[in-house]
Amino acid sequence: MPRTLVKFLMEKTKKEKKYFSNYLDYCKIIKKEVEMILEDAKVFVFGSILKKNEIPQDIDILIISGEFTDYQKKSKTLLILQKKLGSFSPFEFHFATPEEYNNWWKHFLKEKLEI
Repeated sequence: MPRTLVKFLMEKTKKEKKYFSNYLDYCKIIKKEVEMILEDAKVFVFGSILKKNEIPQDIDILIISGEFTDYQKKSKTLLILQKKLGSFSPFEFHFATPEEYNNWWKHFLKEKLEI
């Protein structure tokens, strides 16, 4: 029997629920993967997942590294994380150099959690 759109969406919702309810465990996996790729990385979770009065739509992750001056390093990092977390992952990755963080991100992120 072919897979219907409804069945697909039900599977997606079930898998996303697993990510949202265990997001800190997944953040630790992300941190470990990032540390294997980048020497100087910092990883933060931010956004609606930290606000208890909101229903999160995704899980925002900011990765800061001096190695992100090389665009290929961002692409490689993203590809490895997507492979590790799977196609149903609700994680949204953002990348910044330390300068970009200091000039913009730190003013934008009022609430964040370093992993």
